[in-house]
Amino acid sequence: MDLRFAPELEEWRQEVRDFLVKECPREYCFDSDFEEYDGKWDFAFAFNKKLGAKGWVGTSWPTEYGGLGKPPIYRAIFMQEIDLHGAPLINSIGWGLAGGTLLKFGTPEQKQRLLPPIARAETFWAEGLTEPDYGSDLASLQTRAERDGDEWVVNGTKTFTTWGHRADVLYLAARTDPNVPKHKGISIFCLDMKAPGVTMSPMENIGGGRQNHTFFDNVRIPPDMMLGEENQGWHYIMNSFYGGGGGGGGELNRVFNHLVEYCKETHRNGQPLSKDPLVRAKLTDLAITLETMKIIGWDGLYRMEHEVPPDFGGSLGVVLFKEFFPHFAQTCMEILGPLGQLQSSRWAPMAGEVEHLFRRSYGNHAGGTSQVKRMVLATRGLGLPR
Repeated sequence: MDLRFAPELEEWRQEVRDFLVKECPREYCFDSDFEEYDGKWDFAFAFNKKLGAKGWVGTSWPTEYGGLGKPPIYRAIFMQEIDLHGAPLINSIGWGLAGGTLLKFGTPEQKQRLLPPIARAETFWAEGLTEPDYGSDLASLQTRAERDGDEWVVNGTKTFTTWGHRADVLYLAARTDPNVPKHKGISIFCLDMKAPGVTMSPMENIGGGRQNHTFFDNVRIPPDMMLGEENQGWHYIMNSFYGGGGGGGGELNRVFNHLVEYCKETHRNGQPLSKDPLVRAKLTDLAITLETMKIIGWDGLYRMEHEVPPDFGGSLGVVLFKEFFPHFAQTCMEILGPLGQLQSSRWAPMAGEVEHLFRRSYGNHAGGTSQVKRMVLATRGLGLPR
């Protein structure tokens, strides 16, 4: 079995890698979920416009919408290199959730109007799904969208709106029919974040980032801003959440590589850490799981390309990542010792990289907690009763 990539794919990987080295200095690499430094965000917006100008934001999108029309494997390699470099590829709700919905379910007019600005990194999207009283029970959402003439009027509250204070538009799920089963009465809207009646209050998190409570008070949405068909929102969201991936765990692979080098260079009790059998066992444990995540990711990509339903309701890789992330960060801390808790000090090992990773590792609620994903795995994947 030949597990190498084809020559043209390796050429693509090297093209992306060379561009990142040239255009994205290490000091501007950051996690947009958990950092609020305006200077880095200014760089991120400018950097993503460069990606958009090359058609890389929509690598696998049709060319008429600003993409390159490449097979999904090109997108997966691009994402893998972005993660390994640590480059700030922002707007995942735009090119991911909203883009996926529009490409598959949007009207021809919506695709032509909304997709090119995403591909050019001109519009920044946030996600309006989770609500304060329902959390991962997304189908129970209570934000209402009611008709008033040709327009929709929205009232309600969303929470954990990451990037909401920086976004242009919101991928909003709202209940449009309260008289049908809860999964069947939800619709998706593109909501202008500067529309009258939209307000926010910040939610600072321990990882160093900001989410938001977002409030809608009689916010009016034009009729052409409903994405797809009325009351089909649950299907659209699930289609996006359970799509395939590829690669898997790029950031953790980058940190792991740094950790291995640190263990080779750092001596304790007269020998490199990499010679300590306990440290070697911990590194091996991490390496095995990282490789498993890669394989699951590539399997998901294959299934997406060939339109094969994902195994275990599409939740196997998600559960593994969500539960492995804090274990990974904790294991790194155990290897580094007490100094690993330092963030900005000349004594901080790996320049404080693990300290920040540790604080972020428990923020894994996005897209549903691991407990919810385990239920999906059990019921949809294994056919177990609820």
